[in-house]
Amino acid sequence: MIKKRFMALTVLFAVVIMFCSVRASEAASQRLRFGIAVSEISTWYKGAEKFAELIKARTGGRYQVDLFASDQLAAGNIIKGLELLRMGGTDIDMRSTLIYTTVDPKFTAPLMPWLVPSYEEADKAMSGKGGAMIFDLVRKNGIEPLAFGESGFRQITNNKRIITSPADMYGLKIRVPTIKMYISLFKTMKADPTSINFGELFAALQQGTVDGQENPPDVIASARVQEVQKYMTVWNASYDPIIMSASKKFWDSLSADDKKIFAAAAQEAMAYQKKFAREKNAELTKSFSEKMKITTLTPQQIDAFRKASVPVYDEYSPIIGKELLEAFGYKK
Repeated sequence: MIKKRFMALTVLFAVVIMFCSVRASEAASQRLRFGIAVSEISTWYKGAEKFAELIKARTGGRYQVDLFASDQLAAGNIIKGLELLRMGGTDIDMRSTLIYTTVDPKFTAPLMPWLVPSYEEADKAMSGKGGAMIFDLVRKNGIEPLAFGESGFRQITNNKRIITSPADMYGLKIRVPTIKMYISLFKTMKADPTSINFGELFAALQQGTVDGQENPPDVIASARVQEVQKYMTVWNASYDPIIMSASKKFWDSLSADDKKIFAAAAQEAMAYQKKFAREKNAELTKSFSEKMKITTLTPQQIDAFRKASVPVYDEYSPIIGKELLEAFGYKK
């Protein structure tokens, strides 16, 4: 009996020691704050989770990454979320180049209308000179870029008519992000672009305040847009990359070896995110046919929209610069 009690106490003591060791290890690790512009149900968040797992494993728990979705640390303000990163208030961050245009309009380059025609061309540009130039812009703004991910191609929905030509855009009230280039694009096509907070989009569509909107499928689904829209056109108007970055304050605190670990983990995590995003966007577009009439434009139809967007290039070429546009495949 005494022997059994002794063995039980020995096991209990070992468990306590193990638990204390784990807690001590966690207490000793540095906890990092990762700000994410979108919600937990997004492909972005899945990429961030993958990154957190890799960092914990590859640093032996020296670093642990805490994820804050929907810009919780910036009270939901996506522009303030970027500023928080620049100030070192967050250590790691993930957001679209759309938001980076608020600090430098040159970030508009990959978003330009019908510039990047396919995922193959997107991969070529983002891993080549175009991506390198965007990374340089990020560094010039006091942030260390780590890897590219993507939201995908932005598609358009509306309640009025099937869109197959620029003429079909006439008079449509379309909700667009508060990005000047998008406003110029839709005005060029004689539509009526309107900026509405994303959180108010569903109600605006449901009540008819606007006729339609444009976003990648994953974002469309997150706002349940398909439930209050009749038509969707797959037109691949704008490729929407996202950037995983680190604050300069945090990056400069890392050793050379740890920088390699973080850079490699970011690349791996975002490759995972991109693959997941492409699969999900394809699945969602297919499922949308249960709610909306889906029209996929032919190359000839897309070319008509590309020609209609020439005035936007005339406006933005001097702002962005010829070299950066050409790095993404622009040919005048």
